[in-house]
Order: sequence, then structure tokens, then C-alpha cells
Amino acid sequence: MGATKTINLIYIISFMDLFAVGLTFPLFGNYLRDLGASHTTIGLISSAYSAIQVLSGPLIGSWSDIRDRRTVLKWTLLMCAGCYGLLGTTKSIVFILLLRFLLGVVKHTQSICKAVITDLVSPEEQNDIFGKSASVASLGFIVGPFVGGNLSELNHGFTYVCILTGLLFIINYVCACYLPENTKGSKPQNSTNNAIGWQTITAEFKKSVNEIVSIDWKVHWDTFLLKFLLGLTITVYFSNQAIYLRETFQMSQKHIGYMISLFSTIGMISGLCLKKVDSFLNNVDVYAKMGVWFGVLALCFIAMYLSPNFVVFMFFLAPLSLAATAMRVASMELMFKKTEALHRGSLSGASNSVMSVARFMTPLFTGITSDIFSEKSVMLIAVFPASIGMFVSLYTKRKYDKTVKNK
Repeated sequence: MGATKTINLIYIISFMDLFAVGLTFPLFGNYLRDLGASHTTIGLISSAYSAIQVLSGPLIGSWSDIRDRRTVLKWTLLMCAGCYGLLGTTKSIVFILLLRFLLGVVKHTQSICKAVITDLVSPEEQNDIFGKSASVASLGFIVGPFVGGNLSELNHGFTYVCILTGLLFIINYVCACYLPENTKGSKPQNSTNNAIGWQTITAEFKKSVNEIVSIDWKVHWDTFLLKFLLGLTITVYFSNQAIYLRETFQMSQKHIGYMISLFSTIGMISGLCLKKVDSFLNNVDVYAKMGVWFGVLALCFIAMYLSPNFVVFMFFLAPLSLAATAMRVASMELMFKKTEALHRGSLSGASNSVMSVARFMTPLFTGITSDIFSEKSVMLIAVFPASIGMFVSLYTKRKYDKTVKNK
């Protein structure tokens, strides 16, 4: 199979993957609430999943290096299909936690797809292909919540959604069978590397730690602090979105699905319009940009907390989505502005690790807070990291301006 056909197949797999995830993601928290789980339990399950994803990432990556991408992708897709199928048949929270643990280990479809792209495409073309892949995949998260929300209204709706999710992973398995057996980044199999050894896992872990330790933190502390604060702010909303809409506005699962699809659509449109919006801040320093967008995030969360009705709440989703999209771009701009091209890969990897830490810390913390106070308090929690991010941005801007003036 030619490289172009393989890349097109990767686009399909990426879309189907996020379509499948989008089916269950908006329903999962409310399903657990219906089973009697507390906000803290839901937060613990979400945090455990994110933590396992961080730890299992190097393991799956090493396996795909030792074997070939296709084999690893096929096995992980089959396991995902089985886990999601079983998820819809049980009402045991302990069994659900076990299934989420297994999914956390094997659910790395997007990462493997990116690895296939890097194997087949030259470095100069990779950004373009990654961008197209992300755009196609994001469509899946627009369609998924819409379909899942409608199915969930049926009797045993969550079961039907999980079965459909499992079927989508099986379809992806069939697609993966048509990928080339070996890409240039894959190593041939032999008797000594037929299975992953602990030495490989340890080496990957040490490499990740060394990358983080080798960073000049005196230069980059502000970049990673701002990235971490952004991760906290965004994850607070996304990890509680479905439960918040139901418990605050008594929305049905169908309408929650519509809302999440709408938010994803706004996010995609924001990405397309970002260049035009950014042109208004063309002469503004990147620190000032981040300060502005952090401020917008904080104001949006305050306004959403104070919203007297759903219409007012929905009005602030557009600036929230725009600010979140702009912040992701600005944080990468800041990071690459302060480093040489040689170290950009290491910094990008460390940046992903920082975001992952924020993702697995936040759900448990917000779950405990929701149980102590109320689900509505979640919006106020998001204001704190956003406000700190705004002040850190303004502080570093002032410090940077003084440094430039003294030169």
C-alpha cells in the first residue's frame, strides 16, 4: 500500500476512534451517578484512567517499536472493543473501575497513528499531516456525543451506546489490518525481542525523566507553570461538563450530547478563525496574549457560575472555547520562542507530561469539592488557576520587558 493510501486510512482510524470515545464520554459520569457513585468516586475513576494512560504510554510506544505498528494497533483495538462491550453489561462500580484500568493501559490509538505518520512522512510534511489528522479526528467528537445522546434516551441506552462503541473499534481493527505490516520506524521481529522486557520499559521511563531533568528550568519555569495552569483550568470544565449540565440545568442525556457536540463545533470554528482573531493582537507580546486569554477564561467561568439560566450559560461557551484554543497555540509559541530547534522535541514531550499531570490531578480534586459543596462550585474552582495564570503572565511580561530594556 502506498504512503498516501496509508495516510488516508490513518485519517479514517483517527476519526472512528474519537467518534467511539465521543459516544461514551458524555454519558459515563452521569451513568456512574445513576449507579449511586459519588462525585469523589467518579473523580477517582477519571484520575486513575489518566494516570494509567501516562504510565502505559511509553510501554505501548516501546511495544510498537519492537514489534510493528500494525500488530500493536490491532491488539489494542481488539482489547478496547472488548472492554467497551463489557462496560455496557455491568452495574458493578468495581468492575467498571477494572475495565477503565484496562482501557487506560491499551487506549493509545491516536499515539500509534501519529507514530505511523512519522514513519511514513518526512519531517517537513509532518505538521501538515498532523493538522489534517487532528481536524478529521475532531469531527468524530462532534458526531459522537450527538449520536450517543440520542441512543442514551432508549431503554438500556448506555448498553446500546457501549455495544456501538465496541463495534466501531472492531471496524477500526478491520481498517488496521490493511495498514502495511512494517513501516520504516518499526523494527523486525526476532526471538530476542518478541516481547517487551522490563529493561525497555525502564529505559523509556529513564529517558522521559532525563528529558525533564535536562530542561533549563531557570529559563522555562514560566512556560511550564502557565501550561500546567492552563491544563488545570480546562480540565476542570471538561471533566465535569456532562454532570454539571444535568445537575445544574436538569438537562437530559440527549441534550447534553447536543451541547457537547456544539462545544466541539465551536472549538473547531475557533481554530479556523484564530488567525484572524490573533491578527488583532499581532503587535502584542506572547506573555500579554496569554494574560489576556487567561483573563477571558476567568471571566467566562465567573459568568457561567452566576448564570441565572441556561441561555446565559450557553452564551459564554463561545468565548470560552476561543480562549482555550488560543491559549494552546500561545503556550506552544512561548515554549518554542525560548528554545533552539534541537531541543523542541524534548520540550514538547515534557509539555505533554505537564498537561497529563494536570489531567489526572483535576478530576479527583473537583469530585471531592463537588461532594463537600456542590457541582456548581466546579466553575469557581476553574477561576483560581485561570486568575493565577493571568497574574503570572503579567509578572513574566514585566520581567521580560526589564531584561530587554537592560540589554
